[in-house]
Amino acid sequence: MLRFQFQFRSSSPSYRIVRDRVAGAAAAACLLCAAPSLAAHGGEAMFKGQIVRDQQAYALSDPEHKVVYRLDNQKMPKAFAAQDVVVVGVLDRSSGTIHVDDIVRDMPAEVKQAKSVAIVCDACPRGMAKARKTALGQMLNWSRFTVVSDPQKADLVFLFSANPYLGDYVTRDGPDKRPVAVDTTFMNVIDPRTGANLWGDYRQAGAWFVSSATRDLVLGFREQLEMDENPAEQQLFVERHLVPRRPPTLDPSQGK
Repeated sequence: MLRFQFQFRSSSPSYRIVRDRVAGAAAAACLLCAAPSLAAHGGEAMFKGQIVRDQQAYALSDPEHKVVYRLDNQKMPKAFAAQDVVVVGVLDRSSGTIHVDDIVRDMPAEVKQAKSVAIVCDACPRGMAKARKTALGQMLNWSRFTVVSDPQKADLVFLFSANPYLGDYVTRDGPDKRPVAVDTTFMNVIDPRTGANLWGDYRQAGAWFVSSATRDLVLGFREQLEMDENPAEQQLFVERHLVPRRPPTLDPSQGK
């Protein structure tokens, strides 16, 4: 990942450079196991389920494997109560506790079943205008979706903007009229019939790096969408969402 003058929420500075090598390694040696999926180098893995509240504490219920995991971070899951999510973290098998790196909402069925998309750049002046062209190039290279020009004929709308989405794609009159400062690139995947936000993320990149931010947003969406069927994408998803952990500090008494 680029780390120049902007903040990407990904944690790996060499993320895209190693993508092909990771893909090859993952294809050669699939690390899938029973409940947690695809462990990363630091022991991080991916866990799917629903956030539930059990005995005054939030937990992850995995009905597929009939297990409930404790979560060491109780602030993060509060926003996802009763939702289907993906948790990235390290499992302490002795206590059944996941040491949480990140939690994201699981990809809705409407997204997984979609066949066509329309790409819309909403109120995109100056450098922000690069978002649509970059997103179009990424989608044509991916070839999973048919790109259509009319949003009303698309299964999904990929909305790019310098402002956060307010959920008003269907109800508002005309384009976004809020002031625009191209500091952050937002991507939202929207149901064009209801305006519901099905997936969303952002990158704080500034006007000079809108293309890089857009490219990374589309790749992040692709990783999550395909991680159930592609071990390489699953590995990249875990790497993107893990929190770097410092190695244990050596005891000075043990010598140099």
